[in-house]
Amino acid sequence: MNRFNNFFNFSLRATSLKMGERCWFSHFRIDGDFSGLFPFIQSTANEAAYFESPEHIRFRLEDVICDLYPPDIVASRFFYGREQSLEFAQKLIDFLNEVECCKSQINPSFRKLSRVHVPDLLNFLPTTNCGECGFRTCMAFAAAVSRRKARLIACTYFPKPVDAKICFAVRDQHSEKIRTLEVDPQLAGVMITNIDDAQSAPLQRLDVKEGARRPTGITGNCDGLIFKITGREAEVLRLLTEGFTNKEIAEILKVSHNTVKSHIVHIFDKLGVNDRTQAAVWAAQNDLV
Repeated sequence: MNRFNNFFNFSLRATSLKMGERCWFSHFRIDGDFSGLFPFIQSTANEAAYFESPEHIRFRLEDVICDLYPPDIVASRFFYGREQSLEFAQKLIDFLNEVECCKSQINPSFRKLSRVHVPDLLNFLPTTNCGECGFRTCMAFAAAVSRRKARLIACTYFPKPVDAKICFAVRDQHSEKIRTLEVDPQLAGVMITNIDDAQSAPLQRLDVKEGARRPTGITGNCDGLIFKITGREAEVLRLLTEGFTNKEIAEILKVSHNTVKSHIVHIFDKLGVNDRTQAAVWAAQNDLV
């Protein structure tokens, strides 16, 4: 007997134009808690990545990018119509049942990826917007790295790793504080085999600016109504999705706590959501995180 049988609360929304065609993403729930399958999905699915915070798994199934949030929320992207999306929902259920049935034959992978936060990355970037990494701004590059769509090695100004854990270090020019950042080798884009004494200390001194260019806004569609997420709201939504509290967001953006609360209220109203988890799902669907 199958553990998963039906999907419900199905919705389909338009996103942007790709190659002249309008793309869509679907959002639905499945009748069962599939979070226990994440280690097995990570071992079997294409391009699977199991994230620690917020906990979810992303993988590709039949050329469709799929995000599963425990216990039962599914967000999938890049459909070209309602019929295809509905067909995929059933295929996903079949896939989950297949993984459930074959668990005893799968070697599970429990390794979770920690997302590197954009503000942390910016502390290590020159913020000169030189474009050598292929992105227009350092903020755009940091956002791409955070979403695992770019690797740190693309920035020629990024400090060299200082130990086998892929640890980067930089001293703020205006203080004695040394900032450190640990990432996995895949994200760093480098492998370290030998570490000498010279690499065990910070190797680069950067002029860390107070801020970076604010990202542009995002246009979306909610139940047929076009809305615009402003650049500042996009920053708040990204930080919210990465698990920061309202107080922490206020400190990072150097605004008041009430301003952050106001932004979050506006974001929820525009997206038609009621809580941070639903907002995080929308952000993931739209490549904001």
